[in-house]
Amino acid sequence: MTQYRWQLAEQPDPATTQQLSQTLAVPPFLATLLWQRGIKDKAEYEAFVHPDISRLHDPFALHDMDKAVARILEAIEQNQKITIYGDYDVDGLTSSSIMLETLQSLGAEPDVFIPDRFTDGYGPNAEVYAYLQKTGTQLVITVDNGVAGADVIDPAQAAGMDVVVTDHHELPETLPHAVAVVHPRHPEGHYPFGDLSGAGVAFKVATALLGEPPLESIDLAALGTIADLVKLTDENRIIAQLGLKMIQTQPRVGLAAILKEAGVAPDTVNETTVGFVIGPRLNALGRMGDANPGVTLLTTFEEDVAADLAQQVGKLNQERQGLVSKIAQEALTMAQTPENQAAKTLLLASKGWHEGVVGIVASKVVEATGKPTLIMNIADDGDTAKGSGRSIAAYHLFNALEPAEDKMVHFGGHHMAVGLTAKTAELSAIHAQMEAAAATMLKTVPKPALPIAARLEVGDLTLEHYQLIRQLAPFGQGNPEPTFSVRPQVVQNVKPIGKENAHLRFQIDQGVNVIGFGFGSAAATLAEAQAIKLAVQLDQNTWQGNTSLQLMLKDYAVKQPQVVDWRMPTVDGSQFKAQRNYVFFDAKVKQQFEHQFSFGGPTMLAEQVTTSLADAVLVDLPKDRGQLVTVMQHIQLPVTVMFYGAPSRLVAMPTRSEFGAVLHFLKAHPGFDKHHIPAIAKAVHLTVHQVILVIQVFFELDFVTIEGAFISPVTAPAKKPLQTAKAYVAREAFLTLARQLQTMPRVQLETMLVTEHSDSEVGS
Repeated sequence: MTQYRWQLAEQPDPATTQQLSQTLAVPPFLATLLWQRGIKDKAEYEAFVHPDISRLHDPFALHDMDKAVARILEAIEQNQKITIYGDYDVDGLTSSSIMLETLQSLGAEPDVFIPDRFTDGYGPNAEVYAYLQKTGTQLVITVDNGVAGADVIDPAQAAGMDVVVTDHHELPETLPHAVAVVHPRHPEGHYPFGDLSGAGVAFKVATALLGEPPLESIDLAALGTIADLVKLTDENRIIAQLGLKMIQTQPRVGLAAILKEAGVAPDTVNETTVGFVIGPRLNALGRMGDANPGVTLLTTFEEDVAADLAQQVGKLNQERQGLVSKIAQEALTMAQTPENQAAKTLLLASKGWHEGVVGIVASKVVEATGKPTLIMNIADDGDTAKGSGRSIAAYHLFNALEPAEDKMVHFGGHHMAVGLTAKTAELSAIHAQMEAAAATMLKTVPKPALPIAARLEVGDLTLEHYQLIRQLAPFGQGNPEPTFSVRPQVVQNVKPIGKENAHLRFQIDQGVNVIGFGFGSAAATLAEAQAIKLAVQLDQNTWQGNTSLQLMLKDYAVKQPQVVDWRMPTVDGSQFKAQRNYVFFDAKVKQQFEHQFSFGGPTMLAEQVTTSLADAVLVDLPKDRGQLVTVMQHIQLPVTVMFYGAPSRLVAMPTRSEFGAVLHFLKAHPGFDKHHIPAIAKAVHLTVHQVILVIQVFFELDFVTIEGAFISPVTAPAKKPLQTAKAYVAREAFLTLARQLQTMPRVQLETMLVTEHSDSEVGS
């Protein structure tokens, strides 16, 4: 079952691909990907692949940039006290660091204030602003915040402390009356690119102040741009390209320390490194406590200071990961209660949940359940709860909760994420509002789309193609990494890996490795699939100096087998823990197993299966093909098979000479009591079951008579072939059927059982 709706991107016709390939002097594979991105001539290609700092827009095109520069330069010239007011995430820390380095290069000695997530909150804080003014600050420069802070900034301005706002967040109806509001989407502005990050805006302010782009800070601008998930197009792409190149070739002291602590070689750094290595470590500071050391780490020139801070950051990130894992486990357990399983949305609240990680936990719960989720920490006094929410594309979380805003102390957010504080007594009403919104928003929820750049053959999965794809990097919003579909002929060595087997590794044709993060639960499905289609991204892996192609699994579609193979030589009871319907052909085997093992689902005899039965497990062997055909009439596919047979029931058919040995014994012991058959078995070296079969055949062929309990050979019986006895034929047929059911390859077994199923359906 796919998680996404796969949408194959428009494909250029072969002539267009060939022409573009010649025009750009690139292979057709890359030409197709460029065409899909709208790059269709040499100039567009050069601009896309080769970043040029001269193509950045004029910073003075930003609204109020002239006013901001004038006020900042005035403060520097007059030696006024300047405070940079930042934020505690990566974008805020890099914005603050860019502004700090820029002002220092102009001769200023500004303070940097990074608010505390737990006591100050995000954005302008009235108490903090009052403290800053009281301690002599004459100019506050906000970075990555401020545009929504009119209620704090306006009084500060009126009281004589000037504020220059530089921000990129959503614009509220009322803007602050600051000295300047520098924002790429200001309603009175005309800036040609509105999707700058906070670090991007700070970089533009720095450019305006210095008269040229501060290339020594472009690495910081790239970090903030990539980490804040803004579109990696236009000048964001140039910033990201040049910034990543700087980190790869000459990383600043703090970033080098972070990479060393994480075991990452600088020359391998790309946008993924920012998202999964650098970003989480810097974010851990603000999530776990004081984020101010982040600015020190990013701006220090002292290697020992950087090393110590990087080590602290690494430990904090580990603590953060542990907290997320613990709280997510608790939250997911709560999500499994009957009430929550029945709900379309989730509001999960508990005491002792760290407020710095509830947003990450909410994302994990959404990923696991597919339900819009609020994760709330209840204060120690039990009176209030504070938390974060995350959503899915079909559910506008802010709009869903807005009607209940009067039941909240604080509330803010957007389509996919919110933050709120509320009285604990109001949580049930808030969840009721979420459910009410779900009744309309989630009436029909399509799977999210997964764009597929192209269908590839296994032969197209090469390191050369991976290197071509990297020419399109860095990837992100507006420039997604291409995902391809492939249909391997072979899927092998499927193994869950990682903590709690959460992830997956396997190989496809020609031994190409595939890694699936978060796909650990799909191991059995992929291993048993008849046919499979994968959605993958190309990657590379270097191990002990050898570099090979690696595929990153994004989704999969399988043709499920109609027969699931649980056959094995012995039974240990683990097979019976699943919630299935266990079907027995032999009442004695059923009784024995019920006494010996615990079953996760009901047990029944084959003759009791008279209506349609799903999730069936055929535990033991049928006595004949007719019994198998009859039960298959009512089994819904797929069916799971074990076909266990007791060794005593599977002994070979006695040979002709062994038949003769039994007859010789009976002739020597006329009137033999059948209750003593074990004595015959011992004498002729057969099993009791074999001797019973021999006597049944003899009786049917009139070779012996049975009167009461006594067996006697017939004098001069008519000669008849053993194979004409029904008992002989039935035993031979049973052994043949048992051998087929137990040893036939799964694919052939499926063909046999599905044929029985289909034939019975036609007959019925």
